Amino acid sequence: MADARLEPIQGGSRGTLVSDAVRAAIYSGRFQPGEAIREMQLARELRVSQTTVREALLQLEHAGLVVREANRGTRVTSLSEQDIRERIAVRLMLETSAAAETVRRMTPEHLAELETQMHEIASAVRRNSYYESAQADLAFHRAIWRGSGNQTLFRLLDELTVPLFAFVSMRQSSNVTDLRRRVRSHEPILAALRSGQAAAVRKAIHGHLTTSYRQFLEGTVDAALVSPDPGKS
Repeated sequence: MADARLEPIQGGSRGTLVSDAVRAAIYSGRFQPGEAIREMQLARELRVSQTTVREALLQLEHAGLVVREANRGTRVTSLSEQDIRERIAVRLMLETSAAAETVRRMTPEHLAELETQMHEIASAVRRNSYYESAQADLAFHRAIWRGSGNQTLFRLLDELTVPLFAFVSMRQSSNVTDLRRRVRSHEPILAALRSGQAAAVRKAIHGHLTTSYRQFLEGTVDAALVSPDPGKS
């Protein structure tokens, strides 16, 4: 933990306030990726019980920001470049398949849900909230996965992608230019879903993911790690 201490929690739902305080500490760099988070120390600093801290860390685990391991405690999520590239490769294969199935099952209600998620992303961007925009971004993609009707596929994508979203958003939380780009980058996906064409959706998802992660890695995504552009098959 960095030298700066967290301020004691006062009022409100303590579990949520503790979760918010730790999340803010992660995004501000006071907790670094891979750093251990000590429940007892947090409880003392925030003047809450260890049970409250534990509940807050569980919320953060669900958001992908921390990892809890038996006999090792809790650490801030950390992914190596190889971890990121491997997750990108698998996500590309799974999400393009999920999206192709989703477009075949698309209903006006589902399309309206995706449009709502786009508005949520835009709203978070206007508030300059990187964490909230990342969560709205994830909700948009989850809606696509869920639309496939394949619960196993949804679960695999969720387990694979949540830590990836969290880690990338931690690392890019000060990049306002990237934040503004987030809304525009989803427009081709929504247009492809409206078209009802599986090939168009596969191509849009592929382009969105490879471009987004290429920018994060500051280089070209290794062609050996990603599937070929399905729009060219």
